[in-house]
Amino acid sequence: GLTELFREKISSSRLIANPGCYPTSILLPLIPLCKEGIIDLKGIIIDSKSGVTGAGRSLKQSSLFAEVSEGVHAYGVGFHRHNSEIQQEINKVTNKKVDFIFTPHLSPMFRGILSTLYISTKKGISINKIHNCLNSFFRKSEFVKIMKVNSLIGTNAVMNTNKCIISVCKTKQKNKFVILSCLDNLIKGGSGQAIQNMNLKFNFPSSRGLK
Repeated sequence: GLTELFREKISSSRLIANPGCYPTSILLPLIPLCKEGIIDLKGIIIDSKSGVTGAGRSLKQSSLFAEVSEGVHAYGVGFHRHNSEIQQEINKVTNKKVDFIFTPHLSPMFRGILSTLYISTKKGISINKIHNCLNSFFRKSEFVKIMKVNSLIGTNAVMNTNKCIISVCKTKQKNKFVILSCLDNLIKGGSGQAIQNMNLKFNFPSSRGLK
């Protein structure tokens, strides 16, 4: 049910499962690049940070804001439940074995997700080619915006919106790049995406209920 990737299937489906908030922030930039064969499918590193609401509503001491405040905490290292969801969707478009490491963190904020993806590309691939690939893929997507190259983005820019913003940044090493992806885990990573899918399914304007 990731709207921007599966519009046709969603519009003709009776049951639609929403993706997780982490996979939404990760798969939106990864899938187009995997489809085009631009990135190396081995050695992808994904570092994601979520607001406390990303841990769910169940009462746990480790999720209390007083426990999370003033510190950043890694959890689910190596075996987080969203690993399989990410693997499943990348495999669908590549039909190849994908090697990645995903580590989530709880950050001392209420809402928002910042995912930092470390990727390698084939020789000769420029940052502009990566940027143009993402721009082309999402050119008609109302809720996904590709920022200027090397933009340093943060969660405040998407808070209380159904948007995901993505930035491609260069590094000092050739053929190695950093992709930043931000969204609000409670909206684009949650209920907002459900409304977006409902609008698509019933042929309502895509932004209905989401402004």
